[in-house]
Amino acid sequence: MRKIWAFILIATITLFSVYSPSVHAENAKIDYVALGDSLASGHTPYGVPVSRGFTDIISEVLAKEKVLGSFTKEFAASGQTSAGLVETLKRTDVQKSLEQAELVTIISGANDFIDEFYNPVNGSIQIDLPKATALLETVSGNLTSAIKQIKALNPEADVYLYGYYFPLPHIEDVALRQKVQIAFSIANDQLAILAKKEGAHFVEIAPMFDKNGALYLENPADIHPNIAGYQVLADQFFANYSIPINKSLPSIPDQWGQIIEKSEPVASNKTWTIKFNKPVEPKSVNNAIYVVKDGKVLMPVSIKVSSTDPKQILVSAPKQGYKTGNYELMVTKDLTDPSGGPLKTTVLMKFNVK
Repeated sequence: MRKIWAFILIATITLFSVYSPSVHAENAKIDYVALGDSLASGHTPYGVPVSRGFTDIISEVLAKEKVLGSFTKEFAASGQTSAGLVETLKRTDVQKSLEQAELVTIISGANDFIDEFYNPVNGSIQIDLPKATALLETVSGNLTSAIKQIKALNPEADVYLYGYYFPLPHIEDVALRQKVQIAFSIANDQLAILAKKEGAHFVEIAPMFDKNGALYLENPADIHPNIAGYQVLADQFFANYSIPINKSLPSIPDQWGQIIEKSEPVASNKTWTIKFNKPVEPKSVNNAIYVVKDGKVLMPVSIKVSSTDPKQILVSAPKQGYKTGNYELMVTKDLTDPSGGPLKTTVLMKFNVK
């Protein structure tokens, strides 16, 4: 008789009687609101105030994946400062849109620094360290207030706060350029800290953008990127965001061979390790293992065979993390070994995130 595969979840578990969950996939629709300054509206390097920018690219990708419900960048404004963002959030129309949003991006604060230290008429830059430090505290306070307002309106929305790229790569004075780069690096570090503290996701763009900044900021007299630069901003968003899944759940069994319940809540970024007693066929995992939220939402988890052990599968949380709720990890009969032999025992594991 063929040996049944062993299944072990690396966690403290409690076994329960056989149970068949009621699972019906729910179509994911993302209402996306883009907030911020001219970068959010897609300002071009040659003066067109509203064009195709990174927020448009994000919405296009979501639409291509058939998960976009709606998209608006109408609340983004050229020249808007962080204080202006806070004022924008007081508007009734903005609040109504945010209440319905599943996704919010914010890119704001760079104008505060540019207005204070950069003279666009002659291209001169005057950095005053005490002023810059005080201004950073002001910007941080405004962005903290903005995120808090959004979370108060819609606690379930995924909020993404963008960092800054270095906007002046054409500065000829090397010492001055390095000084300004350090200032922006400090600002990015501060934004990353406040985003984490306020439950938002930080999108770090400087490392990928700045290495080709002079190419992306092709007009030395302007601080707005070309479309290639905007693409980098969009790519960095998707490095931190898993696109929701819109597909039906296949072949859920009437009864599970084994049911496991994790009694303690797990972290929102939990990675499950599943061990078997023989190697797993990598091509079978994505059509055999699923994570479902609240019995109806298929989660965009990452599922892969371990690079160090072909008998292990790693199931990683979505890039934006699990939200509060009840989850079921399902290992179905479609999982196979490299020779095509199927898993003989299906498994359902229940866990929750607080």
